[in-house]
Amino acid sequence: MGRYQFSPQQRKDYESLPIPLGVYQIVDGKVVTLLVSDAMCQMHGMPRHELIKSLDESMFGFVHPDDIGRLAYFGQQEAKLGNRFKYDLIYRVKEPHTKDYYLMHAFGKRVVEPDGSKLLFIFYYKIDRSPLDFKKSDMDYVEHFKDEYNRDALTGLPNRHFIMNFGLEKVGKLRFSGKQPAAVLVNLSNMKGYNDQFGKPAGDQLLVGVGKLLTRTFPDQIVSRYQGDRFLVIADQDQLEAKLLRVHDQFKCLVGGNAADIAFGIYKIQIGDSMNDIADHVHYALSQIGTDRRHFLWHYDNAAEKRDLSGNYYLDNLQKAIDQHWLKVFFQPIFDNKSQQISDYEALARWQDPERGLIGPGQFIPVIEKRHLTFMLDSYMLEEVVKKLRVWKQNGVALHPVSVNLSHEDFDRPAIVDELTQIVDKYGVDHSLIVIEITERDLAGNQAGLQEKMNQLHALGFKFWMDDFGSGYSSLNSLYEYRFDLIKIDMKFVQHLDDNNGVNRKLMKSLVKVAREMGLQTLTEGVETTDQYDFVREIGCDKTQGFLLVKPTQLDDYGQAVSKKEL
Repeated sequence: MGRYQFSPQQRKDYESLPIPLGVYQIVDGKVVTLLVSDAMCQMHGMPRHELIKSLDESMFGFVHPDDIGRLAYFGQQEAKLGNRFKYDLIYRVKEPHTKDYYLMHAFGKRVVEPDGSKLLFIFYYKIDRSPLDFKKSDMDYVEHFKDEYNRDALTGLPNRHFIMNFGLEKVGKLRFSGKQPAAVLVNLSNMKGYNDQFGKPAGDQLLVGVGKLLTRTFPDQIVSRYQGDRFLVIADQDQLEAKLLRVHDQFKCLVGGNAADIAFGIYKIQIGDSMNDIADHVHYALSQIGTDRRHFLWHYDNAAEKRDLSGNYYLDNLQKAIDQHWLKVFFQPIFDNKSQQISDYEALARWQDPERGLIGPGQFIPVIEKRHLTFMLDSYMLEEVVKKLRVWKQNGVALHPVSVNLSHEDFDRPAIVDELTQIVDKYGVDHSLIVIEITERDLAGNQAGLQEKMNQLHALGFKFWMDDFGSGYSSLNSLYEYRFDLIKIDMKFVQHLDDNNGVNRKLMKSLVKVAREMGLQTLTEGVETTDQYDFVREIGCDKTQGFLLVKPTQLDDYGQAVSKKEL
């Protein structure tokens, strides 16, 4: 069906409305803007024709980057469910001619015109300028996390994806009702020891039990399983400490002593905070507790965090480092243990600063991760890798697969599959030459969404390796839940082979055997001595990577090392 045409009088009536209104239609699979009201033009500070053009180019042009995924999800659900879907949400929109954002409440209704055209009428209100009846925007949380994309399969609670996308709505409702919203990051420590002592099923039941305990303590609030053995809660700050003390005491009864511990990082949410801000602050608060079991609760201290933030230089210059190619790709060869020839490379980032010289990843990557900007680095690194592969192919250099590192934040991006594929296809590089590495800690969170995107990329010919295998307590379980082609055994095993009467030798031998039976290849990273290298070959590990063989270095257009500065 073609683009719907309003009568001149209809258009005049709608456009002259004193409230912001946009009317949209899906035509040939694309959302088009049919009209906008005068009030909507005033709200965005743009003439009507420019606003319509901007909306047609991107429906998310004014939206805060952290909220785009949620709006895309709502749009997909509206298109899928039609009149059965309630378009009603709160998100952040950029203030015209400034860098500031404000909260927007949008609610819409699908209208079917006499000719069968399906239109979506969306009304917009600025929360900080108009009275808002939050009953209108009360979302049915159960409906939103019924699907696996928003629900943690083990506990049945909302997952990380859900709270990062919908948490601000709860914050707004608490504030509107006169309450002070707060966030609590709940951490269960020594879960590996608990699993070793009582078994993995008991550990899973403990996580389920903690979820129920938190839900009982904070009814009508958001309690989510945030990541692995951590829960994130958004609740009223009133009596918060007293409630957490009760949770602590009940948890001790639940575990029957000191087999596992519980700790809480608390943050008083401020106006204008994004969910990423909130997550950063509760993480920082939790990190200040340390290992003393007498201290299990900590409030966020802004002044203390500012003293710790020594990485502003990297944040301020990240875009410049990308644009001016200060960021360099260093390649570390990976060797096949049978042929002892190079089988693959890993792409590693280094920062070649014009004033500070060559900077290792340990200085800038944690800063970028803390500010949730790894997707910028990861996209840049992938493109630099495929550029180099294309040049090598043109110059007749033998090609080997190259692994690039991606994080859970990359896979939280709705269009990540298309984005990765477009970058690789742009340079005519075969998908089989790109290996995607994901660390074990990044597997927690949005399990169903990650699995789906991994399956899509697998179907397109990309390979997946699990990095740092054995660094967490859920490693073996992850092998059954996700489809990997290879596991990289964490370097702590090979670098401590003879500790505790050589237990790591036995563990590595068993890991290689289990992986082989599951059809997975194995790679040992961090090999630095001849004894270590001989051992990994002896137990049948497929590949080796480490300073003993070759350190990371830049490679020229013919695959030859061009720098002796290695990190």
